[in-house]
Amino acid sequence: MPLPPRARPFRSRRGAPLHLAEATLPFGEGGPEARSVTVSEFVARLNGALRAAFPDAWVKGEISEWRVWSSGHAYFTMKDASASLAAVMWADSLARLPFRVEVGMELLARGRPDVWAKTGKLSFVVAELQPVGIGALQLAFEQLKARLGAEGLFDASRKKKLPLLPRRIGVVTSRHGAALHDILRVLSLRFPNAHVTVYPTRVQGEGAPEEIAAAVAAFSRVPSAADVLIVARGGGSKEDLAAFNDERVVRAVAMSSVPTISAVGHEVDVTLTDLAADLRAATPSQAAELVIARREDFENRLAATAGDLRKILRGRLAEADGELKGLLLAPGFAGFPSRVNAAESRTHSATAALVSTFQALPLAFGERLARTEERLRAWPARAAFPLLSKSTSQLAGTLAERMKARVATAEARFGALAASLEALSPLRVLARGYSVTFRDGEAAPLTDAAGVAEGDPLKIVLARGELRARVTARRVPDGEG
Repeated sequence: MPLPPRARPFRSRRGAPLHLAEATLPFGEGGPEARSVTVSEFVARLNGALRAAFPDAWVKGEISEWRVWSSGHAYFTMKDASASLAAVMWADSLARLPFRVEVGMELLARGRPDVWAKTGKLSFVVAELQPVGIGALQLAFEQLKARLGAEGLFDASRKKKLPLLPRRIGVVTSRHGAALHDILRVLSLRFPNAHVTVYPTRVQGEGAPEEIAAAVAAFSRVPSAADVLIVARGGGSKEDLAAFNDERVVRAVAMSSVPTISAVGHEVDVTLTDLAADLRAATPSQAAELVIARREDFENRLAATAGDLRKILRGRLAEADGELKGLLLAPGFAGFPSRVNAAESRTHSATAALVSTFQALPLAFGERLARTEERLRAWPARAAFPLLSKSTSQLAGTLAERMKARVATAEARFGALAASLEALSPLRVLARGYSVTFRDGEAAPLTDAAGVAEGDPLKIVLARGELRARVTARRVPDGEG
C-alpha cells in the first residue's frame, strides 16, 4: 500500500519499522454539515466499532470502588498504577457470582466496552469476575467460612453429643448415590434391626442446596423422626461439593436440633457442612460406623459391665457384713436383743390390758348406771319422781342397747344422763324455798313427824347453808305415834 505524502516511517523501540497513515471514517463527502451525524448515530457507530474491536475482553485490575444499588446492579471501578476504568455488572450476572466482592481485591473481569448514550461515558460491562491467583469457589469458601466462624457456628461449645444407641437414624443424601448404599450396608452389618429414615435429595447442581437444607430442617421439626442424622454424599470435585459449602445448608446443619454427622466427599475433602456438624466423618461408611457400634460390641460391653457390677456388689456386701458384725459386738448393742424382747413383752402386756379394759367398760358403765338409779330412788322429789323414773328407764334401755355397739356412745349417753340428773337434783327444789330435815347424825331425811321425839337435835338443809334446831313440839295425824 503506497504511503500518503504526509506519512512517515516510525520505528518501535525494537527497531522494526511501522507504517502509519491517516485514516478517515466514512462519514460522507462534501462540507462539514453534509458529513456530520447526530450524537446518537455517532455513539451507536462508536459502540459498534468498540464491540467489533473488543467482542470479549479480559481486564485485570484492583477494585477501588464497589456499590450495589437497590436494583441489584453493581457499579465499581477497576484500576492499576496509572489508569482506572468505570465498570458495571448487571443484577443477573451478579447473582451468579459465588463470592463477595470487596474493595482492594485484584480481579479478572470479562466483558465488553460500552458508551452509555445518556451520559456519553465509557463503561466496561462485566459478565464474569474471577479472583487473581485463587479460584472463585475457593475464595467464596474462605469468605463464608470466616463470616460464619465469626458468628460462632463452628464453635465446639455448640456441638451436641451423639446418642449411644439411637433408635432411629435419619439420612439426607441422594437416593441413587453410592453414599446411601455404603451407609445401609454398614448399618445392616453392625446392627441389623436399626431403623433408618431416608430423606432423598439432590447432592449437586442447581436446587441441591435448597433440598438439603429443607431435609435437615424437616428432621428438626419432627425430633421423634430421628435420634441422629447423617448428611452424606460421595467424593467429587470442588464444584461437585459446592452445595455443602452453601450458606443455607451450613446454617441448617448448625441449627439442627438433632445431633448431626457430616460425611461429604473423601477424607481429604473438608466442607463448611463438616465444620458446622456435631461430628465429621471422613466417608459415609465411617459415618455409619460412628453412629452405632456393632451389636456384638454392645453385648460384650453389657456382659463386662454386669460382671463388674457383680464384683462391686459382692465387695459392698462383704464390707456391709463386716461392719454389721462389728456393730453387733459393740458395747452399745450388747443388750439390744434382751431390750427388744422386754419391749415386746411390755407391748403384749399393754395390749392385753387395753383389750381387757375395753371389754370391762360395758360392765363398769352398767354398775355406774345401777348406782345412779339407787341414788335417784333415795331423793324425796315427789312431784318429779315419776318423770325421773320414766326417763331413767328410757335412758337405761338406750344405754344398754348402744353399749353393745360402741363404748364411746355409752359414755356420751352417760354424760347426758348426768346432765338430766343435775336438772332434777333436790337442790333445785330447795332453791324454790323448800328444805330437807335430818335427825342429827343420820343420813336419811325425815319424812314422818312420828320418827322424832321432843328434844331431838335436827339439821335443816336449805338451798344456801343449813340450820341446827331442836324439837320443842311435834304433831302427828290422829291415831299415829
